[in-house]
Amino acid sequence: MKKVFGLSPVVPAVIALAVGTTSLTNAAEREIEVIEAVSFDAEPISEDAVIHAIEEYVFAKYAGDEETVRSRTHHDLARRVVSDTYQGQPSRDWVQTYSHDQLQYYGTELNQTKMDSPKEGRCEIEVFDIEQYTAAARVIMEDVVDFMHLVYFEGRWLVADSAVIILDEAGARAPGKSIKDLKTIEQVLRDYCIGFYEIDGKKVQDTCHPTLSKRSVEKPENVDFNYFNLITWEEIEILGETFNKYWGFDPETARCDVEVYEIRDNVAIAKMTGAVWFDYFQLMRVNDEWLIVNIMYEPLPRERWTDVS
Repeated sequence: MKKVFGLSPVVPAVIALAVGTTSLTNAAEREIEVIEAVSFDAEPISEDAVIHAIEEYVFAKYAGDEETVRSRTHHDLARRVVSDTYQGQPSRDWVQTYSHDQLQYYGTELNQTKMDSPKEGRCEIEVFDIEQYTAAARVIMEDVVDFMHLVYFEGRWLVADSAVIILDEAGARAPGKSIKDLKTIEQVLRDYCIGFYEIDGKKVQDTCHPTLSKRSVEKPENVDFNYFNLITWEEIEILGETFNKYWGFDPETARCDVEVYEIRDNVAIAKMTGAVWFDYFQLMRVNDEWLIVNIMYEPLPRERWTDVS
């Protein structure tokens, strides 16, 4: 793990559970049987807490506990895999998406990783970095290698982005780490960053796949909820055309620090730190071209800004 920046926990979340019944003899008559408040302590912003969240997700999958699996993922999960078949037929590469709803499969017989002793299943975790409300990690499970972005959302660490390598069968050896395309990936991320500084929206957009999901956790003042701020593939071009008109960073000198954490097969996970913000990236090689598919970003604290007069 690279580094952890401390942040005060948010106020513990409260979940209100209301159970109601409707009289069969009088449709207008309703009886509220239970209104119960259940509270939990906010999880810490730490490496141990991120690891715990991933472990809970993985072992719940092995147990066939679909409810817990889904509770450890954001409801707007951006889960991606590169596929070379379409509707069962061979095809060119494309990025297949899986929704939060499809996690229900883990509670069915389609879950080939279900086992009597879930904690004996493979769960090889590496947390690469934590920044404020966001973390980048990887876990190798029985059937997949899963590159994750987790977010600290309403007091809990949740999986929000996922770039997956599906193994040939449960228990198969995972693809090894590679540096083959390291320079190519680094250049993609620099083009992305410098495109913002150059006010070149098309240059920024060309580094991203059309299924792009770029988001940040927003915590507005005077409200007690979080939400995702979403930037789409169409909007990333607009952002590239407007961002530096305000800031005026010099493309030749402004900070653009790139770190590629890991590359396996056709998936990579990385980070770029700019002058006043950072991005965590998940990239995929699609038809021999490395493209950004998922991004989690946050503004940097003021004391870490550079190139600002």
